[in-house]
Amino acid sequence: MRRSFAIASMLSVVLVCFSHVFAQQDQLAGRWHGSIDSIQGQRQATVTIKKESAGYTGAIAGIRPDGGDVSLKEIKLDGDKLTAKSEIEAPQGSIVINYSLVLKDDTLKGKGEIDFGGQTFTLTIDLKRGGEEPAQAPGTRGQGQPQMRVVPQPQQKQSLEYFVGQWNFKWIGRESAFGPAPREGVTTFTLRSDGKALDSRTEGSSETGAFKESGTVTFDDATKMLSFTEHLGNGIQIKSQGDWRSPIAIRFTVEPIKLKSETLALKRTISVVSAFSFTVTEELSENGGPFVRLGNAIYTKAGAGAK
Repeated sequence: MRRSFAIASMLSVVLVCFSHVFAQQDQLAGRWHGSIDSIQGQRQATVTIKKESAGYTGAIAGIRPDGGDVSLKEIKLDGDKLTAKSEIEAPQGSIVINYSLVLKDDTLKGKGEIDFGGQTFTLTIDLKRGGEEPAQAPGTRGQGQPQMRVVPQPQQKQSLEYFVGQWNFKWIGRESAFGPAPREGVTTFTLRSDGKALDSRTEGSSETGAFKESGTVTFDDATKMLSFTEHLGNGIQIKSQGDWRSPIAIRFTVEPIKLKSETLALKRTISVVSAFSFTVTEELSENGGPFVRLGNAIYTKAGAGAK
């Protein structure tokens, strides 16, 4: 009787030990909580990783402006080196983030790199295993699918002061009546003494040579509408109205442009990335035809740089 009890006790200890080993054998799978530092500042981030028969699957919250989840793809762990990537659809096109992290004990640290318009933006990532449990959406309790917590993101105030200063830009796309491609340069926005308008001046270059442009910008704070009149180096004038009711994007309605026998229609969206960066996406329709992608530009405030 005593012998049977002793054997049973030993088996129990062995099973506990094996259970502990199996529970700990995958150091990557689980929930990770921490922070992301970028040009927009620091914000909270949550990563969940699951071990599947074919590898790993996962998601990260804290990348998107709305705090929603972004899938992690191609997750690979080589020793203590973790690599993965995400793809985000944005007004300026598909944005790819490549992650390179180091797994050490209960920490995941490293970076995410975004290459857009020939410039690289770096995210510094610092995560620890566990952390606060994410809040669940109403009605999801017991369903086994906890929701990622939505983290409020920093947003820029809609005002002319946002643009004041010098901005380095790089425009990539196709050549058109609006200018050569690719092109780059500096745009300077100067606030008039009455504070009601901006004067813009652009000096740039391309393979065809140097060019200069100018313009005037006004903003109605009550309606959040922005008016922009541009004078291009080739004599074309562009007049547009921008809807800035959303703090993260300005969507322009552009007056049709007539050039001899052609009528050109332009769509333009400015995406406000941070206090030091915004992007521009343009689409063009010729003589009533479908809109096709014309090009993208990224503007970075002079002296700010990318982390």
